[in-house]
Amino acid sequence: MTGTRRLIGLCLSQPHREDRFYFLQALNQYAVKQDFRLLVFNSCSDFYETDNINDHGERTVFRLIPYHLLSGMIIFPEFLHEDPVLEQVAADCRSHGLPVISIDKDMQNCVSFAFSYADIFERLCAHVIEDHHAKKLMMIAGMKGNSFSEQRVAAFRKALTDHGLYFDNSLIGYGNFWDGPTLDIMQEWFEEEERPYPDAIICANDAMAIAVSSYLQKQGCRVPEDCIVTGFDGIKQSGYHMPHITTCRQDYDTMGRKLIEAIEALLRGEPYPKRNVIGFSLIRSQSCGCEPVSFGNINDATQEIFDRLRHSEQRQEMMCTVQSAISKMKNIEELPGIMSDRFIFPTTVVAFSNDIFDPPHYGFRPDGKLFTDQMQISYQRYFWYQLAECTIEREMLVPRMELLTGRSEPIFVCALHFMELPLGYCVFQPELSVDDYEKMYTFMIAMNASFGAFHGQMQIQSINAQLNSVNAELEQLYVHDYLTGLYNRRGFYKEFLRRQEQSGEGLEAYLVSVDLDRLKYINDSFGHQEGDRAICAVADALRAAAGPDDICARFGGDEYAVGGFLPAALADIFFERFRRQFLDFLTAYNRDSALPYPVEASIGFSHEPVNAEFSLDNMIKNADDRMYEYKLAHKKAREC
Repeated sequence: MTGTRRLIGLCLSQPHREDRFYFLQALNQYAVKQDFRLLVFNSCSDFYETDNINDHGERTVFRLIPYHLLSGMIIFPEFLHEDPVLEQVAADCRSHGLPVISIDKDMQNCVSFAFSYADIFERLCAHVIEDHHAKKLMMIAGMKGNSFSEQRVAAFRKALTDHGLYFDNSLIGYGNFWDGPTLDIMQEWFEEEERPYPDAIICANDAMAIAVSSYLQKQGCRVPEDCIVTGFDGIKQSGYHMPHITTCRQDYDTMGRKLIEAIEALLRGEPYPKRNVIGFSLIRSQSCGCEPVSFGNINDATQEIFDRLRHSEQRQEMMCTVQSAISKMKNIEELPGIMSDRFIFPTTVVAFSNDIFDPPHYGFRPDGKLFTDQMQISYQRYFWYQLAECTIEREMLVPRMELLTGRSEPIFVCALHFMELPLGYCVFQPELSVDDYEKMYTFMIAMNASFGAFHGQMQIQSINAQLNSVNAELEQLYVHDYLTGLYNRRGFYKEFLRRQEQSGEGLEAYLVSVDLDRLKYINDSFGHQEGDRAICAVADALRAAAGPDDICARFGGDEYAVGGFLPAALADIFFERFRRQFLDFLTAYNRDSALPYPVEASIGFSHEPVNAEFSLDNMIKNADDRMYEYKLAHKKAREC
């Protein structure tokens, strides 16, 4: 319930298809008269392919139903291939005290409405036999085992036997409700088996009847003079085909009126019949001979074909535009700009689970929930009026439902998903037209594909960021000493050579070689932990004495080095300053630490011009030689 207007939920698929559109159109007409609004939970798939992984994502739309907002529910099991999720929807409705109506299929504890398919089909067969004196009849049925198809086969058999005409199963071919298999049956019967043409071919729907009529006429068989052809369902194309197809059409107007009457009666607590049957209209036209063949509406047919082609081109362009724009997004915050620039629908709401683009799970939740309890509204526009992004509780569905119920058109909820992963949902309120519903279908196909790719890009960006972080960490470990944090020998060489390439003219390379004295004595006498302490103390002394541009390294064990580049005139001054600050740091460290051993080090210095003869290894050797001279002199002084 939203204000004074009540909501009726519908579980439906592909409302742009003719039969579903006419049904919805009539139902909405009577719903609006009684101040109801239709809230359609729409699937882009009818679930006929049992192993289609994409259908798992489409099914999630039925997990979004806000039962507390509804006054009733109408379910279309045949349009959703009797999916088990619909039984759960019906059970949830009953637990919320909502009346549930099922269309064309009995469901447990539900009121059902159905069209009288078998009766009208039998009447159609009887019309061909009685009024047009057909004696030899054949039939193109739908899918074998399909309830609608088998009902019509039974009606065909009954009509023939009731009129004393011959019947056996060889008179039945299964065209699967579309033209391809129908043409295969026709070729098998009349070309391979060379059967004679019958007086009439009765088809289980109009699409197959059109295919049969076209085939016969191409073979030189006149319709209806040589062979009568009839269809079923009353699609618009049956009135444009030449000759126009004799068919049957559901009484959608009566069905819409009766459904609203039933909802209101159930809401009042009144008893209502469990099974209800609505009739058909028999449309006698040209393909049976009731009307003469006429080309009177050929201009209308041609215009409609061109209009459909134009609309199809527009939808394809829209799909490409949407996919291209979304694939270029850097983040979801760019979506409002993309949607606003294109004005695809006057009313559009786009909602995502609030963790779907965030690490670490990206919507693959450990608790198995399909959606988060709170949804991020990334875009919302109500009849061209755009509002800011926000976060809502999922059970609200949209932030401003009253703006939608203020208009009369049905409201559609469609699942946003990538294959089986639910991402969120979209809400639309398009014009009540086949073109707008086809556009909605195309738009959702494009949105699901493009946001699936965008979701993958966000994961890849996160993985790349993690890999970059790990690689940076590995790089640090690769070129740094794990104990002191100084460069290791590999890192020192890499950094020194990099700076050498960038050094200007007039600079000399320098190197300070440092060796920790008596490390073995400290390890053996006080333990390796104390040895590590001494190693780190010398590293700290190097840092204290070095400047910001000096390269400090521990080559391994008790060996250290400091290198860099400076003007030749400053080399000796630099070393004296470095040596003094280095030794002063160790003196202060020994004084303050009160350790049972002194931390001492030997130091040597070398500098050379950077030219074609320069060798880093030679400079290191020269500095080492001077360091060992210092060590030997220091050792003798200590012994004395």
